[in-house]
Amino acid sequence: TPSNAASSVKSLVNYLAPMTATDVEKVRAIYRWITANISHEASHSMDDDSMTSEPSTVLGRRCTHADGYATLFAAMCKSAGVPVVTLSGFAKRFDYDPEIPFTSRDKPNHSWNAVFVEEDWRFVDCCWGAGREDEAGRWTPKFEEFWFLTDPDKFINDHYPCMSTDTKIITNWQLMKQPISLDEFNKTVRLEEVCKEWGIELSYTEPILIFRKEIHITLAASVLLRNVIATLETVDRVSMDEYTVVYRFDTLTFSIQCRPPSPGTYVLKIFGKRDGVQSERPKLLLRYNLKCTDCNNYVKSLPYVYTHAQTYQCTLHEPNSRELPSKSEVRIRLSSSHLRQVNVEDIPLECDENGTWEGVVMTPQAGETIVIFGSTSDELQGRFNSLYKFFIV
Repeated sequence: TPSNAASSVKSLVNYLAPMTATDVEKVRAIYRWITANISHEASHSMDDDSMTSEPSTVLGRRCTHADGYATLFAAMCKSAGVPVVTLSGFAKRFDYDPEIPFTSRDKPNHSWNAVFVEEDWRFVDCCWGAGREDEAGRWTPKFEEFWFLTDPDKFINDHYPCMSTDTKIITNWQLMKQPISLDEFNKTVRLEEVCKEWGIELSYTEPILIFRKEIHITLAASVLLRNVIATLETVDRVSMDEYTVVYRFDTLTFSIQCRPPSPGTYVLKIFGKRDGVQSERPKLLLRYNLKCTDCNNYVKSLPYVYTHAQTYQCTLHEPNSRELPSKSEVRIRLSSSHLRQVNVEDIPLECDENGTWEGVVMTPQAGETIVIFGSTSDELQGRFNSLYKFFIV
């Protein structure tokens, strides 16, 4: 963009407008320009110096925070003749803690816009479209298409308008046929963008789950996923990954089992990636706060699961512990309709008519491991992939 074109809101809109033909194209050009050219500064509360939010100041500094993004976007849309409003309220940001619910007495912590295009109001969040803050508040620039003309039913998951004491105004600017209350907003687990894009449905929609001994969470997606993994840690970030495991029920459904070693509060994070995408790492889908109120006297860690166990939709029935006693007979039983051969090390298991593989093996000495392998081929020399691993104690 030529420097003289970005000297004012009017000159910038005049520069962008000839490249567009419709209001949607105008709004998109504005969104793309702001998210590419305005960087984010440290998070501020909404009562900070408003001068940093003035459109002319934002253009000059090329740096702002949430309300600055929103005021610049609104000014450019108005200059382009597109109806727009600036909204403020509560956003489940990087510092969001479901243990501390938002209240109507709190000051808004975020700003965004609603724009009228194609006979409908839709949401735009330029701040989140330009990048995101991590858990430590560090900003990473990264364009995100998701926050342009976002569907209201997805937007409400982490944006709640609260710029007025008038309940009608608040509910109207949710743009929902069935608006939700602030209490409902607080009691809904925050979903990452990809979780919404992939149409993921959950057996538990609350952010805080209270349970005894163990919990099973079901995740169903509308797109094919692979390499769904879960991490478990204490509130002071001590890893407890050996106490959680992911099973794949069918093509689109996964189950996450958590069996904490002791009562307390834990953070469960669930990651996944789309099938067929080889390069990228699994993306964060969501996180839960888990509160375990009771557990068995001796909790055993869960088996180590390889990715191919999900690929082949395996269910391990026994053993259900990562650690197995040395020099002992152990029954192995798992089911999968995709496997044609299953071995424990070099010992083959027998399969019944229901697709359940079963056998008894003698464990080696303490300090060693045993691995269950599976193959989709009938050939003895076919390729075998690792499914589960156990540690001998």
